[in-house]
Amino acid sequence: MRNRPDPSQQIRTIDDLASSSPKRMFALSPNDALVQIALPLVLILAIITRLMVISQSLAAQERGPVILEMWKQQLILRIDRVMDDWATQAELPAFPDFDRIQWDGAYPADERFRKLCAHSQTLNDREHLQKDLYHQALNFQTEDSGEGAPPLALYDPLAAVQPPNPEDIPAELLVTPERRAYALGHIDKRILQWQQQVENLQWATVAECAARLPLKEQSDTERAPQQLQRISTELAARGYPFIDRVTQEYGRIQ
Repeated sequence: MRNRPDPSQQIRTIDDLASSSPKRMFALSPNDALVQIALPLVLILAIITRLMVISQSLAAQERGPVILEMWKQQLILRIDRVMDDWATQAELPAFPDFDRIQWDGAYPADERFRKLCAHSQTLNDREHLQKDLYHQALNFQTEDSGEGAPPLALYDPLAAVQPPNPEDIPAELLVTPERRAYALGHIDKRILQWQQQVENLQWATVAECAARLPLKEQSDTERAPQQLQRISTELAARGYPFIDRVTQEYGRIQ
C-alpha cells in the first residue's frame, strides 16, 4: 500500500517556502536595490567612455605627425632615392672593404673600382654635389605617381626649377629656410660617409701598390710624398684617379 505523506512534513515544507520568500531573500530597501543595480552599469559606462577618449586621443596623435612631418617624409624619401642612385652608379656598394678590389700584379685590374674612382671626382666639390643632389630630390618623381604625371610638388623658392602653380602648394610641402637647412644637412652627412669610404679604399690601394712595387731608381732625396705622388700618377694613368683629399695629403707626410 502506498505511503501517504506525513502532514507535519507538509507543514514544514510550506514554512520553508515562506521563509525563503523574496521578501526575506532580498532584505534591502528600494534605494539600496537601485544602487546595487545601477553601480555596475555606471562603471561599465565610465570604462567605455574612458576607452573612447583614449582611442580618440591616440587617433589624433597618429594623424598629427603625418600632417606635420609630410615635408620631412617627402624630402627624406626623395633624397635617399637620389643618393642611392648616385652610389649605385658609382659602384660604391660593391666595395664595402678593400679586399673586394681585384689586382693584376702591382696595380688594380678592376673595372668597377675604376668606375668608382672616376665617379668619385665629384666629391672634390662637396658643396656643388650637395646642391645638385638636393635639386634632383626636389624634382624626383616617385613610383606612385602616374605615368607622365608631375611629382608631388615640394616648393623651394630658391630652387632653380620651379613646379607649376606654386601658389597652390599647401604649407606642409613648402620648403622654408629651416627645412632647406635640414635637407642639405641630411645630404651632407651621407656625402661625408661616401668620402670617407673612398678615401679609405684609395689609401689602402696606394699602400698595397707600394708593397707590391720594387723601389725603382729612387734618389736619396726622394721622400714619401714623392713616392706616393708617383704611384698615384701611375694609377691615374691607368684610369684610377684619386680624390683631392687623398692627393693633397701627400705634401703633409714627413
